[in-house]
Amino acid sequence: MLMFRADGNSRIGAGHIMRCLSVADAGKKYFDQDSVFVLASGDLEETITNRGFRCVLLGTDYRCMGSETEKMEELIGLWGPSAVFVDSYYVNPHYLGALQGAAAREGGRLAYIDDVMAFAYPCDVLINYNIYGPDNREEYERLYRTAGVSLPKLLLGTSYVPLRAAFQDLGERRAKKEAKHILISTGGADPDHVSLRLAEYLESCMEGGKGAVGDWGLSRGGIQFHFVIGAMNGDCQKIKEIAEGCECISIHYNVREMEQLMGRCDAALSAAGSTLYELCAAQTPAVTYILADNQAPGAEGFERHHILRCAGDIRNMTEKEVPEKLLGEVLRLAMDYEERKKISAGQRRLVDGTGARQIVEAVGL
Repeated sequence: MLMFRADGNSRIGAGHIMRCLSVADAGKKYFDQDSVFVLASGDLEETITNRGFRCVLLGTDYRCMGSETEKMEELIGLWGPSAVFVDSYYVNPHYLGALQGAAAREGGRLAYIDDVMAFAYPCDVLINYNIYGPDNREEYERLYRTAGVSLPKLLLGTSYVPLRAAFQDLGERRAKKEAKHILISTGGADPDHVSLRLAEYLESCMEGGKGAVGDWGLSRGGIQFHFVIGAMNGDCQKIKEIAEGCECISIHYNVREMEQLMGRCDAALSAAGSTLYELCAAQTPAVTYILADNQAPGAEGFERHHILRCAGDIRNMTEKEVPEKLLGEVLRLAMDYEERKKISAGQRRLVDGTGARQIVEAVGL
């Protein structure tokens, strides 16, 4: 039995839950391990149960994890998991230490998924699958040494990216000389309304024929923009209404076969989250952007390795600059055949899609 403590809602998106689901899927498929998810609220309960896993709802504030310590210790004692995975930015040393002790009493281990290095996390296995993870090994060692906390087993780098099984063995991609399809992925919740702003801008360009995309023949069978709209996107209806009158926009709701849609698209625009690693597995060249502090290291790491372009931090852009900059950058990439070929080759080397299985195996089941 595996236990996962993670949350997802309209404020923080679905990323924590989705990557834990990938690990749970791998545990079930390769190691015959069932899983239970423990959540503060039921925003994504249906998503989890539809994948065949059980849920326990705490009815707590996801930002105050310390208040649930005793309940979590009780649940660990009840379920007796061989491994407990925690994926949240709201943990503290006492909380993790208590869970590590509770897991140990049941003969299990505690694994923590990290990407910010906030403190020396008490755990048995620490996972940082980001492109910059290996660069932080010495910093992790220093952090634990200074805190006097035992260094856990470190799983660092893109070999441990927890992608769904559908992103494995996709084969080598051949870039098309003429780009026709661009993917737009702004996250499950999109709290900054990026999809809506992009759709509104495309609508204005269709009407006036000006702006960053005004010369690309959008109304003459040119570029098609495929918007992926997550279940928690509050702008869904507005975007749908725009798309109905804007033929260059196609809407995709709650996509189940994302690897196929990514494979169909010649380029992509994506927030700097876990989707970037899916794009790498699908070998879809992309432009990314930053909307939160914890996304900056990943976006910068991809750019440093010459894998993906970063259009910048949208928090430092004006309302007008956001769609102009993001759409302008992804269109320039789409039109650069040689650059797209080069990026696809780098993506294929970076991510092979087996990370979730490697995580479960490394935890020691």
